[in-house]
Amino acid sequence: MIDIYLLADSDVHKFHVACQRADMKPVEHPFWERLPLTDVFLSITPDILHQMLQGMVKHLIGWLTEIFGSAEIDARCCAMPPNHNIMLFTKGISNLSQVSGHEHKKMCSILLGLIVNLPVPGGHDSSHIVKAVCSLLDFLYIAQYQCHTSDMLDRLQGCLAAFHEHKMVFLELGAQENFNLPKLHSLSHYVSSIRLFGMTDNYNTEQSERLHINLMKNAYCASNHKDEYPQITLWLEHCEKVQQHAKFIEWRQQDDQQTPQVQKPIGPPCAQTLRVVMA
Repeated sequence: MIDIYLLADSDVHKFHVACQRADMKPVEHPFWERLPLTDVFLSITPDILHQMLQGMVKHLIGWLTEIFGSAEIDARCCAMPPNHNIMLFTKGISNLSQVSGHEHKKMCSILLGLIVNLPVPGGHDSSHIVKAVCSLLDFLYIAQYQCHTSDMLDRLQGCLAAFHEHKMVFLELGAQENFNLPKLHSLSHYVSSIRLFGMTDNYNTEQSERLHINLMKNAYCASNHKDEYPQITLWLEHCEKVQQHAKFIEWRQQDDQQTPQVQKPIGPPCAQTLRVVMA
């Protein structure tokens, strides 16, 4: 990457071509280059939703489906008994499209049960697969704790080290070609970010992601799905006006229901008897 950016000073055309081949943005001077006292890399904080649930967990489910087969994984999903604390995937998980973070979170609660004692094609040992899945799930759950100690952060780092120790089984079985995954690299910064900024729920995008349903998905469904941007903007504007008018009507109704208060005449000041009341 450094060699590619060094081309920007000599040949701009080669720089753009090299960036395109490396799947990088051809930005020679980023906006934060001259900002004083700024470390832009600290602004990239852990994100449980996109880095873990929609990132590594999504990759992990794909690897397991590739190894054990979608038919076997879906069959175990269908055989899962009903429970109040889990979501039942009666049609399996391999054919799902546009899986949300909430659904990936529910898959994590049953993922280990889907692969335990499941034979690996070719007679390979499945212990490394189970250990890799356990370590990554432990990392996910420990990272979401609302309170951390130094020992717990050491355990979090140990879970990541255990996953790196057993992850090569996915390469050996052909489920993944390499581990050059930015979301996997981001897990190495979780401990330092928690020490600097506190718990991961302080900067998890799962809270703000909820606004996509109200401000984008519902608005898109109200359009005709053609040239939808101006329709979504107009739909949101109408919704805001309706909400403002509803608040105005509610305020006027409350004002009309209030009974007029009779003002007491102001008389001359008089001494009041003081009493001490004990509980």
